[in-house]
Amino acid sequence: MTSTPKTLHVVLNGVTEDSRVLKCAWSLGNAGWDVLVIGATAQNYSDELSIGYARILRLPLKIVITKSQIPRGLRFLMRGETLEWLVLGSLRRLRKYRRKLFEKLKVKEEVVVPNLNRSVKVITPVALEFAPDVVHAHDYTALPIAGAIVEKLRSAGKPAALVYDAHEYVPGVAHLTKPMAALYTKIERQYSKKAAAVLSVSDPMNDLLLEQLQIQTRPTIVANDPLVDGQEPSARNLRADIGVAADVPLMVYSGAVAPQRGIQTALAALHDLPGVHLALIANPKNKSVQDLVASAPDLSDRFHVVPYVPNSELVSYLSTADIGLIPILHRLNHEISLITKFGEYMQAHLPIIVSDVKTMSAEVIRLGNGEVFIAEDVSDFVRAAKLVLADPAKYRAAYTDEVLSERSWERQAEILLATYNAIAKATPIARTHMPFVVTEPVVLESQ
Repeated sequence: MTSTPKTLHVVLNGVTEDSRVLKCAWSLGNAGWDVLVIGATAQNYSDELSIGYARILRLPLKIVITKSQIPRGLRFLMRGETLEWLVLGSLRRLRKYRRKLFEKLKVKEEVVVPNLNRSVKVITPVALEFAPDVVHAHDYTALPIAGAIVEKLRSAGKPAALVYDAHEYVPGVAHLTKPMAALYTKIERQYSKKAAAVLSVSDPMNDLLLEQLQIQTRPTIVANDPLVDGQEPSARNLRADIGVAADVPLMVYSGAVAPQRGIQTALAALHDLPGVHLALIANPKNKSVQDLVASAPDLSDRFHVVPYVPNSELVSYLSTADIGLIPILHRLNHEISLITKFGEYMQAHLPIIVSDVKTMSAEVIRLGNGEVFIAEDVSDFVRAAKLVLADPAKYRAAYTDEVLSERSWERQAEILLATYNAIAKATPIARTHMPFVVTEPVVLESQ
């Protein structure tokens, strides 16, 4: 085996917003692997960027539907109801409305993996030229594509091993219809049996995956913990951005915003937490964010929305707050995960307030680094917040060097690298570490 083995990562998003993909690529590149990440774009062109030694190629894998491309018969539902295409570029919304129309027409809709053939066709030439030793499928959406690519490589005499990185538990993915969940489950089982390794993010998830995937060996845990050595001081200051002094109590939530994230509970609690501020680090244009702002005009002086900072600066940016929030609702995938922001709050030395979802609440109780409240219960959230604000040093004391080391990406990267080297029977030569910085994209070609 060459001293510079190769790995191709496949993910159906824009990559730059996916910290797990970025960390995997960055760490493997530093460790001596030649890394190519294939991401997806809805544009009609390809572009290229990088993180460390890893190359990121974003290909036009997502079909964009414009109004002029929608058949006239699909623009209206039965009985004259107008079908409003509020988000024309969203395939998920298109499938939803199409499904409703088919139900009304009593037409049986064929269940297929979206864009599978298109994606395999676009990626195959790149994969054949790159000739990877390992193909890494990030999440169930990428698995059928990565699996097909492995088969194409082997047919061309370029053997490659498949790694399936199960980011989520498919039966717990709320937006999947039963037929789609069943299809992805079938594909998961098919390729998991052929995979050289299956990765997951937690032990509780493994308990479910053994039955879900019908495998005998427990998946290897590579928790989505935050990068420590790659962190940099933030160019921005959270308190300065929202105009809040150092002695003002400040709670923070960082990350994706949607109703199931439970931020509405924390916002409502501000009414009973006089003087306490809440900062939301999120996309200000997100509809759920805008709905939250509109729902509480009387709290506009204490509820603040600020845009994302680079991932490498996030821990530093969070560190001026007093409490990190994870108020998520009870959903199957929420119960079994120790999500990224849990580790980010820890590295920022923030006490954590978490709802009583199973895995994270148990970890808070074990570590003593925060308080647990009953999900969606505003009064219980208020109780938890008052306890933490009364003695934050008590909770920060849980963050010993040993505890923080356990919750670091560096520890998880050791597991990832050992798995990779064993699969490829390789001993790559580690390189000088590059900064954890994503370069600006460069457009390659029009399609």
